[in-house]
Amino acid sequence: MAITAVLLAAASISWIGSYYLMPLMMSMGTSGMMAGSGAAAIVSSASLPSVGFFDLVWVIGMAAMMFPAMIPVVLFYNRVKARLDPRVALVRFAGTTLFLAGYLVMYAFLGVSVFLVVYAAISLSSSVMLPSLLLVIAPSAVLVLAGIYQLTPLKDRCLSNCVSPVGFFATHSREGLMGAFRMGFSHGEYCVGCCWAYMLVMLAVGAMSIPVMAALAGLIAVEKVIVRGSVWFNRIVGVGLITLGIILVILPTA
Repeated sequence: MAITAVLLAAASISWIGSYYLMPLMMSMGTSGMMAGSGAAAIVSSASLPSVGFFDLVWVIGMAAMMFPAMIPVVLFYNRVKARLDPRVALVRFAGTTLFLAGYLVMYAFLGVSVFLVVYAAISLSSSVMLPSLLLVIAPSAVLVLAGIYQLTPLKDRCLSNCVSPVGFFATHSREGLMGAFRMGFSHGEYCVGCCWAYMLVMLAVGAMSIPVMAALAGLIAVEKVIVRGSVWFNRIVGVGLITLGIILVILPTA
């Protein structure tokens, strides 16, 4: 109960942080011809402060969205894996913290990568006159891409490692505090593999708005904790995203 309460409290604090930091990040990116539209409104420049601030907000947002879905795997680590170490008390406290730190470091790497890719895409669109139709189709393409990924074996493989603590720790078990960090990092790799398409939708289509983040966080929690990676649920989500992408092509103002 204590672990669950701490994770939910950390997620709640992260939601509050996202609520106040997101408008600040949006305001930092309101210069430029494309500012205010989608990802362009939050990727202002490739300077170190801009990348660092974006990544900070990104990691806080990931903690808000992902910590509730992380409860089963963290509980398993704390109650089962940590007890196998001779320093049980230390590993259960510090090890659990390092496990979560390793998980967030993986998402920090993803945040930097996302920033650089989006910045490069926006810079290219500014220097090359792209057809206006392409700019309209881009969000639709992101939705369709995310939907297709839901139907792939790679999505199923990554999700199975996310929702099965027993299977994950059976193949990725490490000893000690550094082992806890490495396990958290490895679990973050599977989580990124499972959810990167959702994050792309959140950034490129939803412009990292709080309602879109909340909707995707709910979807991820259902996927990982309630239906636990059921194939039928993945198919429904995949078809739904593809359908939304098609609707957006037909009705761009949507």
